[in-house]
Amino acid sequence: MAVKLLFFAGSKREASLNKRLAKAASLKAAEFDAEVTFIDLKDFDMPIYCGDLEKEKGIPEAALRLAELVKSHDGVFIASPEYNSSISPLLKNTLDWVSRIRSDETPPRTPWQEAKTFAIGASSMGLMGGLRGIQLLSALLINGYQVNVLPQTVAVGKGHEVLVEDGSLSSPQAEAMLSGAMKAFVETASKLKSA
Repeated sequence: MAVKLLFFAGSKREASLNKRLAKAASLKAAEFDAEVTFIDLKDFDMPIYCGDLEKEKGIPEAALRLAELVKSHDGVFIASPEYNSSISPLLKNTLDWVSRIRSDETPPRTPWQEAKTFAIGASSMGLMGGLRGIQLLSALLINGYQVNVLPQTVAVGKGHEVLVEDGSLSSPQAEAMLSGAMKAFVETASKLKSA
């Protein structure tokens, strides 16, 4: 049975380089026989998290839908835009809302914890390719959301030149980095799925 992997970017922007990266990563993972799902967070609109809002109205329907998607996959790839050396408010809000959904287990688990493997990446127009932001995202996912994050990250500098709209990469170095990371992602998710 093929491993199922979910891909998205922490951006709603139509021309987002990170959407292109998430799409390219999904196509590359499919080459390693993964069953891939690419989603756009613009289809999962959620208000800014507030405890009072949660108490009054409950978990937003979009967060519940996303949680079900996450739980039905063996791993998640996030392409994270870098905002002032950090992650986007959209991504943090999405992570927070979904983390509010808990299982009945003891201790309770979030949907993020049920997706056993995370891989992360970023792209930007600069040379560093969003590297500072994904370092923070890795620490946040591990420490804040208590999930497993692969050490192989993907940082694509000059993404406007490298990431082609059809999902290919014009740089052999970036292509090799993405290929290596997705191979490790598929292999690790497959092992943890059967563990």
